[in-house]
Amino acid sequence: MLHRLTYLSLAAAIAMAGGCAATSDSAKPDTGLTPSYSLTNTYWKLTELDGAPVTMAPQQEREVRITLTDDGKVHGFTGCNQVMGGYTLAGTALRFTQLAGTRMACPPPLMQLESTVLANLNSVTGYRFDGEYLILLKDGSPVARFESVYL
Repeated sequence: MLHRLTYLSLAAAIAMAGGCAATSDSAKPDTGLTPSYSLTNTYWKLTELDGAPVTMAPQQEREVRITLTDDGKVHGFTGCNQVMGGYTLAGTALRFTQLAGTRMACPPPLMQLESTVLANLNSVTGYRFDGEYLILLKDGSPVARFESVYL
């Protein structure tokens, strides 16, 4: 009987500890906050270019991405090389300026991706958000879609 009571006490203690752990997780207040992102200081990963999905090629070192800083600078990776430059912003009007990059040679598919990315960045006249996506526009039409990445 004493042996049975010991097991019952142990089982009750485990159940209460498990219940407390579940209660503490579920008792956290719902703040109603959604993940925050903004045009600046967000890591934007390219997911679509000229309406076509963008995926990493096997020989590609990193994903295509950009980050705009509060001081009017942009930096990122175009599939083959680093890119840097500036941007101007007035409301939802956005223009990239003085884009430059490193000059490493890459396999032809990556060089083509880089050329298309740079041409599209140079053509941008505005932007809009679609949820956590940044849509870059040329005269109101989408040319690139970026997803916010939380680091």
